[in-house]
Amino acid sequence: MNLSLESYGLMLKFGAFEGLSLIKQAGFDCVDMSYYWQPEGSSLIGEDYREFALQLRAHLDELGLICNQAHAPFDFKYGEKQDSSNPNYLAITRAIESASILGAKTIVVHSISLKKESKICFDREYNIAYYKSFQPLCEKFNISIAVENLCFFDDKRKCYKGKLGTASELSDFVRELDSPCFVACVDVGHAAMTGNEPEQFLADMDAKLLKALHIQDGNYREDCHTIPHLGAFDWNGIMKTLKKIGYQGELTLEIVKYLKNIPKEATLDALRLAEKIGRHLISIFDNEEACV
Repeated sequence: MNLSLESYGLMLKFGAFEGLSLIKQAGFDCVDMSYYWQPEGSSLIGEDYREFALQLRAHLDELGLICNQAHAPFDFKYGEKQDSSNPNYLAITRAIESASILGAKTIVVHSISLKKESKICFDREYNIAYYKSFQPLCEKFNISIAVENLCFFDDKRKCYKGKLGTASELSDFVRELDSPCFVACVDVGHAAMTGNEPEQFLADMDAKLLKALHIQDGNYREDCHTIPHLGAFDWNGIMKTLKKIGYQGELTLEIVKYLKNIPKEATLDALRLAEKIGRHLISIFDNEEACV
C-alpha cells in the first residue's frame, strides 16, 4: 500500500513546487492534489492551468512522486449554471483536466446541498444530474470522480448530520450513477462525526466502489484533520477492516489542520512524523495474521 498526503496547506505556504518537494523529502509515495480554496489568480485553475499542470507533472516525475488522487474546488452552489460561463463550475472542470494531466486516478467532487428555511436538504435527483454532467469530461480524460461522505452542522440541534452519511447511502448513490466514472471516497473523520464508527462504516461499504480515502483522526465532535493517534479513533480496527474488505488503493492522509500552525522551519519534521505514523498504519494492514 502506498502512502499519500493531501497538498493544500503545503502548497499555500511554500508554493506548489516546493510543497511537492517537501512531501517527497518526508518520504511519501504519492500526493493528493488539492484545487480548493485557491487564492485569486492561482495558476492551478487559472487561464494557464494546462501549462501549469504540465510543469507540475514534470516536477512530479523528476521527484518520483505519484499523484494518486485530487480534490476539486467546492464553491459551486445549488442552482448555479452548470456550464463554463459559471466560474465555480469552470473551476471544477479545469481541476478535472489538470488532475488527469498529473496522473490522478480519481478526483473528489463534493455533492451539493440546498437550504430550505433552517433545514439543510440533499436533492438526490439534482445531484445525480450534477455528477452526470461531468461524465463526458471523465471519459475524455480517463479519470473517475469520487463521491465523499460529507457532513453539515445542524444549528437547531447543535450537532453534525451526514450527507450520504452512511455506507449504504454512499454506496447506493454511487451505484445509481451507474458508470465506472464514479467511485466512492470515505473520510473516516466525517464517518465518526455523523454517528458511525469509522471501521464499521468501511466494513459496510460496497468494497468494489471504494477507490479513495481521506485519513484523519478526530474526537467524534469536530472535523479535526489531524494525524492518526492524536485523536480517538481505533486505528487497528480501521486498518484491519481495510484489509478484510480487500481495499486496493492508497492510504491518503488529509491532515491540513495538523500542519496549519506548524512553523515553516519545522514543517519537514512534522511531515516526517506524519509519514512515520502512516507507515505504521500500513504495517498493520500488511500484517496478515492480525487481519484474519
